[in-house]
Amino acid sequence: MAKRNPLVSAIKLPAFLWRYANESKDELKKVSWPSRATTTQYTIIVVISSVAIGFITGGVDFLLGRILERVL
Repeated sequence: MAKRNPLVSAIKLPAFLWRYANESKDELKKVSWPSRATTTQYTIIVVISSVAIGFITGGVDFLLGRILERVL
């Protein structure tokens, strides 16, 4: 197996990066982006869900802690 010349690899790298960037740009043009209103609604849903799950997890942790204090 022949060894690669590092200089040749260094010269090909920028061409690879340009091709990758151009293909990525073309793919992003195909994406169906949500509207601003949809993004806002989804963000609100995620924030409310995260806070609710945090309260539930905190409540369970608190209750289990109190139970363990009484047992031990």
